[in-house]
Amino acid sequence: MNMPSTGVSCIKSIDEFRTLQKEWNTLNDQSEKGTIFSSWEWLFTWWEVYQTDSSRELHILTYRENGQLHGIAPFQILNHPKKQFPCSKQLILLGTGETDGGLVLTEYLDLIITPGKETVVISQFSDVLINSTSEWQAALFKQQLQDSYLTQLFAGQRLSIASKIKNNGFRTLIDLPETYKEYLMSLRKKKRNNITRMLTRLESEQEFTIDSIRTGLDCDVALTELANLNRERRGQLEQPSAFHQHNFEAFHRAVIKRLLPLSCVELRLLRINNKAVAGLYSLIDGDTMHAYQSGFEAELGHRYSLLTMMITSEISNCIDSPDLKRFNFMFSADENSYKLRYSAYTEPMQDISYYPRNMRTKLHNFVHGPVKGWVKELVHKAPAQAS
Repeated sequence: MNMPSTGVSCIKSIDEFRTLQKEWNTLNDQSEKGTIFSSWEWLFTWWEVYQTDSSRELHILTYRENGQLHGIAPFQILNHPKKQFPCSKQLILLGTGETDGGLVLTEYLDLIITPGKETVVISQFSDVLINSTSEWQAALFKQQLQDSYLTQLFAGQRLSIASKIKNNGFRTLIDLPETYKEYLMSLRKKKRNNITRMLTRLESEQEFTIDSIRTGLDCDVALTELANLNRERRGQLEQPSAFHQHNFEAFHRAVIKRLLPLSCVELRLLRINNKAVAGLYSLIDGDTMHAYQSGFEAELGHRYSLLTMMITSEISNCIDSPDLKRFNFMFSADENSYKLRYSAYTEPMQDISYYPRNMRTKLHNFVHGPVKGWVKELVHKAPAQAS
């Protein structure tokens, strides 16, 4: 594909996507909104695995000036998405929209833009999208932070584009102090005492080790053991495990191997009698560590609070690292989740929707407004009439 020296291009093939690796990561590292989840490694691996999950097309917008890459909109088009009638072409972010039930939860995605170029890049992307509404009929960007660049799309074109913002959960963060002792003292007394008591019990009753993929633990072995522990933990909670889905596990087997040489991933396993009984899989993103997935063996896990042991051990490791300043528990549907007990705080997240103002939009709003309300009312009345 011949890229214009200046202007917007649309990447539609995986081969074109592959060639962008170096430029993509250079821009992602510079961008204020760039994260590990918008890195080429994460999003390219996701597309490799999920491109055949449902009917979807690459739709990556790039903006260049004199050949220099200054903007990336990591989009795809999901065809015939469920529950979106009459929209048959939905513009969404790469790394999202899985239909097999194994949500990867690619969070904090946004436009990737050179600092100082935000206004021109967002304007250029908005113009191109406005002029290509035959290719997309609605846009949905999920789990966005409130200062997302995506909230600025179509800012001067709201007469032709309708927008809607809906609250959707929270991310939960810890600002790391200088020392682990200082961190412990920031916890409530009951939580602090529980951590100390469980660690003392574990050390006095068991001989244990903690292995890491960064110090020789095989990635495939580690992920298999973590997946088994996650399934066991979710089973105890009577909740589905994302690791039950083949694509989800295949994605992580591939992306870990790409991220490990970049020192952007950590997976630790706690072993008792050489058996993995707890694990924590985290992503290292600039000055932030994201706690991504975990699992533990049920009986020993509860006796020694092994999940708490793994989390607080990783927090201690982060405090000891001169590069890490925050520990992120990632998404929670509930603002008052257990994660707050770790001296964390929350930041709200939201979903952003855009629709061209046309008859299709009016039909969508009618179906998902009055019609849906009418159907719910009928369903509610039916049991009452039967009794």
